[in-house]
Amino acid sequence: MRKETALERRFWTFWLSGILLLAALVVMNVWLVTEVAPLGISDHQAAGNAARVDIIHAGWAASGVMDLAIYSMELDLIFIAVYAWGAFAGGRMLAASPHPMLARLGKVIMVAAVGFAIADYAETISQLIQAAFTGGHDMLSGVAASARPVKSILFLVTFFGVLVGLAIRSWKSRAP
Repeated sequence: MRKETALERRFWTFWLSGILLLAALVVMNVWLVTEVAPLGISDHQAAGNAARVDIIHAGWAASGVMDLAIYSMELDLIFIAVYAWGAFAGGRMLAASPHPMLARLGKVIMVAAVGFAIADYAETISQLIQAAFTGGHDMLSGVAASARPVKSILFLVTFFGVLVGLAIRSWKSRAP
């Protein structure tokens, strides 16, 4: 049995912590579901214009969850850093593999992790400014709506890329 490296420990600590933070955000989202935002925070992310954002804010305020929405966005900022760092470490760990397929997959994960962080920060910061300070703003809601599909795709690349990489790595280590 081989000894776990510092990079592997960093990967497991940050990646799994990021997954736990994501689970907390999903649970918090349950309370952000209203008649005007049936998907909760996802509706805010996809709003795309100031008028829609203001309607969502009014719904949250009427339900008494506007502060929770802001806390959720603040927690999302922490999640982004923790998860992206964990995914990047996982990609780096796989990129160091002697197996060419794992090394390529690791590099893809590293690039996707950086892209995910950039896109998700653009989205979440745009949302947070609107929720905490300005109210609906066309440019900021446009940034959030535009960044949303990019960050979603890159998250899926990192998440499933890491899972596939770990499975291949495990399989390769057992092969004679």
